[in-house]
Amino acid sequence: MEGVEHHDPGYPGPASDPHDIAVVELPAGPVAARWDFEPAELPTANELTALGSRVLDSRPWTVAGYGTQEATRDPDRAHLAGGERLEATVNALNAAWVRLAMNESRGLGGACYGDSGGPNYVDLGGGREVLAAITITGDVPCYATNVAYRTDTANARAFLGTRVALS
Repeated sequence: MEGVEHHDPGYPGPASDPHDIAVVELPAGPVAARWDFEPAELPTANELTALGSRVLDSRPWTVAGYGTQEATRDPDRAHLAGGERLEATVNALNAAWVRLAMNESRGLGGACYGDSGGPNYVDLGGGREVLAAITITGDVPCYATNVAYRTDTANARAFLGTRVALS
């Protein structure tokens, strides 16, 4: 099934907020005929900021992607993901980004090669899981940090509001 990509016309913006976000619009009829699911819930305006990095660090984050699980010094020999669900914790929260710790020795996981554009969900409690950010980049060996673009910021919501319903 083919979709139509709509990207933020402000991309590429400044490093502080590059507007690195897009929506893929799929045809409603064929999607409804094939899948039965509810769209992901997005956070409200500045909800991550209001909660703060300490609260967000105490909540489980799920980083979804279909890329590699870890890299070696030779990117051609990266390990494919094994279907595990791993969680990450918050390293830092700033104006456009959430940086997630993904240190495997602490039982954490995160994004790697091929995961860009994938969702980063956080459980805000009470069964409320939101699509809080979108994987953009990380450290080269995929060991320490996943950098994700926040979906609760004014710029992200201004773009998303042109394509999806916001609360």
